[in-house]
Amino acid sequence: MPDERTRALLWAGGFLVELARNDSLPLDVRRRAVVIARHFPTIEDVSAMALFRHPSGLGIGLASPSDVSSRNEGGCFGPLRYATRLAWPEEV
Repeated sequence: MPDERTRALLWAGGFLVELARNDSLPLDVRRRAVVIARHFPTIEDVSAMALFRHPSGLGIGLASPSDVSSRNEGGCFGPLRYATRLAWPEEV
């Protein structure tokens, strides 16, 4: 369903933020999360993609993030946003 696809994207983006900021994880895992997050759709991207509707009725099939339940939306840091700044993880 469109709302489930949208929710999954929001949660996955938030999970990447959690991974990148978790100092208890190995450095290579945190760095990989940062690299993936740079190219992962933000909540703003998902909003824009949800607007796309092909004239045939086919489309990406996403619901607007504002129409999706916000419970546990993106974990403890929230969803990935344009404003999310993930620093390159360094050895502690």
